[in-house]
Amino acid sequence: MNAHMIAKKLCGWLLCFFPFTSSFAQSAADSFSLHRAIALTLEHYPALKAKAAQVKAGQANLTDIKHNWYPDIKLHEQLDAGTDNSIYGSYFTLGMIPSTSGGIRAENNSTLMSGNIAMTAMQWEVYNFGAYGSQQREAAQALKVQQSDLNNTANQLTVLVIQNYLELLRLHALQKIASDNIQRNAEVLRAVAAIVLHGLKPGVDSAVAAAELSKARLNLLDINNSYNQVRIQLSTFTGLDTAQIKPDEVNNERLPVLLGLVPPDSISAHPLLTYYQAIYGQQRAATDVIRKARLPKVNLMAAGWMRGSSGSFNDVYDKNLWSGLGYSRYNYLLGLGITYNLTDLKRTHEKVAVQDYKAEAAREQLETTRTTLTGLLQQAEADIAASGDKLKELPVQLAAAQAAARQKMVLYKGGLTNIIDVTTALFVLNRAETDLVQTRAAAWRALFRAAYAGNTISQLLPDLN
Repeated sequence: MNAHMIAKKLCGWLLCFFPFTSSFAQSAADSFSLHRAIALTLEHYPALKAKAAQVKAGQANLTDIKHNWYPDIKLHEQLDAGTDNSIYGSYFTLGMIPSTSGGIRAENNSTLMSGNIAMTAMQWEVYNFGAYGSQQREAAQALKVQQSDLNNTANQLTVLVIQNYLELLRLHALQKIASDNIQRNAEVLRAVAAIVLHGLKPGVDSAVAAAELSKARLNLLDINNSYNQVRIQLSTFTGLDTAQIKPDEVNNERLPVLLGLVPPDSISAHPLLTYYQAIYGQQRAATDVIRKARLPKVNLMAAGWMRGSSGSFNDVYDKNLWSGLGYSRYNYLLGLGITYNLTDLKRTHEKVAVQDYKAEAAREQLETTRTTLTGLLQQAEADIAASGDKLKELPVQLAAAQAAARQKMVLYKGGLTNIIDVTTALFVLNRAETDLVQTRAAAWRALFRAAYAGNTISQLLPDLN
């Protein structure tokens, strides 16, 4: 099955799948789920269409290479008028000197004569000790490179969509935290202003509260800007208007379960490794083409031709030039030739050496990629373990910060603490809420990073329910 069909089937599966899932929540009619984002990207993104066109070009090239074995058959007819004077001696025509045939006479004859010739010629390289096969194998490997490049591009785009989608979810959660922080600071400012108006607290307290409120608003503006940038990027991938990019809420209750259900990896079938394996195979096939090119070539040759002339065999020139337009002589020629270019031995030896180095470079790139993916998987698994431990502890921090903020506000209203303690408590609460969002986001990223490195994204996506 070719790579374009695989990508289309994956796209179709996702389009059918996402309306029936609640992986990142609500209804499919008014939500923008991760499954939908991936499916739309695989269906519409121009880069994938360009790769698919390259695959079709590779298929056409393979068909063309298979036709190299076909013989050359040429038909030719020409009418001529000119003089007929020849002389003994040989020379190289270099494709520029016209041919003259006829008798040898003591002096030039300027009488004009006519003639024509029609011929059919065939040259067929019937056997070249495996050169045709090596060319076809190289074309087949080139097609594999293009197909694996399409698959790898689809996989990389899937990863980019996931990364942007998770970032959109993170920023969406931070927007809510920033909005809540603005609301809390606004409530503090109202309370402080009332207390200051009654002369119970100095006026500087209201200034500090106003400054904290302004700082909270500025923070929300920065988050909104980042949110819009990511939304535009997702719009570019999916082809949707940015107004339709509204993420579903992450099903955080399932996150601890998913962190403990990392499927076994299948790195050996990773699209990136498959791509570099195809490149290595193509380089080895190119080496074989060079080696086969220096071997002998066996040619079958055949030609038949007819000639007419206004001159006769006894050196008489007919003044009626039309008489030379008929055919009076018929010939054919068959031949079997073998060609072996000895000077190619040295040149092809050097070309093979160059190609061997290219193949070695491709092999090392393959091994480098394998090592990188293995290391990335190990790091992601370590991050998953750490994120799981942090998610168990963070609710304790958040509950304590919420209690501290409430208590500090009550103490402030009772005149038992100052505005700095209140703003500090609010800062600690905001940080605890932010830490929870950031840790959840890091856990999701680690989970998908492990899925990418281990080539298990297709196994992870259906588990998001």
